[in-house]
Amino acid sequence: MPPNDNQDPLAQLHGIIGPDQASSWPPALIYWLLAVLVILLLAAAVYLFKRYKEKKQLQKKVLQELDHLKHAGGTFISLNQLLKGTALQYFPRSEVASLHGELWFEFLQNHSAETIFQDKQTFTKRLYHSTAQHCSTDDFQQARVWIKNLPQQIKKQHKESCNNV
Repeated sequence: MPPNDNQDPLAQLHGIIGPDQASSWPPALIYWLLAVLVILLLAAAVYLFKRYKEKKQLQKKVLQELDHLKHAGGTFISLNQLLKGTALQYFPRSEVASLHGELWFEFLQNHSAETIFQDKQTFTKRLYHSTAQHCSTDDFQQARVWIKNLPQQIKKQHKESCNNV
């Protein structure tokens, strides 16, 4: 018998080889999905914030023009031109541009929380009177309220129309 045959066969084994360290790359699919979702949410938040700021800047600009018109002693016609310009910023041109007289008065009332500019006949008489009538402080105050409340009125009407569908 050779001398190597008596030796312990386990002594000939090599040491235990452990598994490789687990790699963190590439991440699991759920982490990729979460990353994409976070990026989309951030992009949507930035977009909505920019839209909000633009609308607030527009409203601020129109209110500044209203103050300028008030200090310049603007006429009722120029006040209505400012209101129509404001409406054109919020509504499609095809919906607003052709409105005049009683239809314009009704549009203003439909997008106002309260009645403005008294009644329809007085409004049209003042709007189309041959001499330029200066506006009262009440006219400017009503226009200011209409401009400030217009975005909320649009949201309210949009919500009501969605509920009716």
